[in-house]
Amino acid sequence: MRNMKRVSLLLTLITISLIFTVNVSANSGYYSSVQQICNAYQVSLEYERMNLADTADGNKEFTMSVKSARNQFDRIMLVGFYAAGKAMTYHNEPIQKVTVVVSVEYKGIENIVASASKENILKFVNGEITSSEFVRRVKFD
Repeated sequence: MRNMKRVSLLLTLITISLIFTVNVSANSGYYSSVQQICNAYQVSLEYERMNLADTADGNKEFTMSVKSARNQFDRIMLVGFYAAGKAMTYHNEPIQKVTVVVSVEYKGIENIVASASKENILKFVNGEITSSEFVRRVKFD
């Protein structure tokens, strides 16, 4: 009886770890693409600062957090949205919303939170709208 409990507990732990491993490896390609595109524009981004999650309504939302100098937050934000959009098209990710959190150091740390829909991001990435038009469509929280 005691061995059955141990085996059951071991199987449960293995199952839980496999679920998390599969989810991380599925997102790994997308994260890697976003990171590579950001690095091409000299924007540093670590895996730990990205999150791809399912929302309550069944859609996917991608969130990334980047650091910026005080006078570059708008460029960093645009690079973040561009990288997320390019990776979405490359990996065919069904992401509906992207949120970019830009941490700006100015008398402490200030966070600028910006969100955009998939449609607007893809229009920006494909050159259908300009960066200034895209920024007008971004929602700032």
